[in-house]
Amino acid sequence: MKLRHKIFFITVGILGLIGLFYAIWINYKAVVETFTAYAFDRQTLINLLRHQGKHNAILFMAVIAIGSAIPGMPIGAVAVLSGVCFGNWLGFGINIFGIVIGNLLAIFILGSFPHKARPSKFRPIADHLKNMHHPRIGLSIGYTVPMLPTLLVNYAAIEMHLNLKNKALCIFLGSLPVSFLYAFGGNELLFGNTKAVIITVILVILLVGLYEIVRRDQRIKNQID
Repeated sequence: MKLRHKIFFITVGILGLIGLFYAIWINYKAVVETFTAYAFDRQTLINLLRHQGKHNAILFMAVIAIGSAIPGMPIGAVAVLSGVCFGNWLGFGINIFGIVIGNLLAIFILGSFPHKARPSKFRPIADHLKNMHHPRIGLSIGYTVPMLPTLLVNYAAIEMHLNLKNKALCIFLGSLPVSFLYAFGGNELLFGNTKAVIITVILVILLVGLYEIVRRDQRIKNQID
């Protein structure tokens, strides 16, 4: 992808995000102003947030999708807010579909404007994922590990020449843990529930353990080769 193409798509994405954030602010402005003007308790805040209309879920999903498509754009805060504003399962669904749509969009754009990925210290890890004995599992792991740049994982998905169904499935499976963490963590934190801490610790352990799976699978593949 040439520099002018990259600047164009990132600019369009950022402008889209600004517009969506403004729409979300308009919809939730009354809640913020009402809550800051009066000494409401936590349950009142929850009721206010959860009764703003399910149509706002589309706005959150669009923000997460566009944010996922822009390299380096942090979407964690919005994904946590989806759990705060919509609860566990609806927030979880918003995060999942937003991430899947966003990464499929990114893959489509990258594939339409071919360009070799820049060298990176994470590139060997992305190559290991792509070259695992079970490459689709490796690709799913790539979307799971937050420390690994999604841009490189999307390039790996392109290089694997998977069909749309398999790409979507890998992104879906890979985004399950982080989507769960954001949505359930945001909801539990809103309620002041210590379960959020336990969930976070478990998922962090899971993500760290994925590196061992990658190394072990790579050793098996090397032995077979």
